[in-house]
Amino acid sequence: MVRHKPAHFDRQTVDALREILDEAWDRLSPELQAVVLAERILKSAAKGERDRERLIDAALSLAA
Repeated sequence: MVRHKPAHFDRQTVDALREILDEAWDRLSPELQAVVLAERILKSAAKGERDRERLIDAALSLAA
């Protein structure tokens, strides 16, 4: 596995990336949004998570 050095972004870049993410999300159909949420839940569950609230948090997390 290739390991990458974590990226560090300044506040302005983070703000811009959030705006881009929000706009991209808004352009997805509701069906694709559901697929994205489902993939996040399944990915977290595959790592062993079973707590309902933590799975919901994983689905809604921007870091997912």
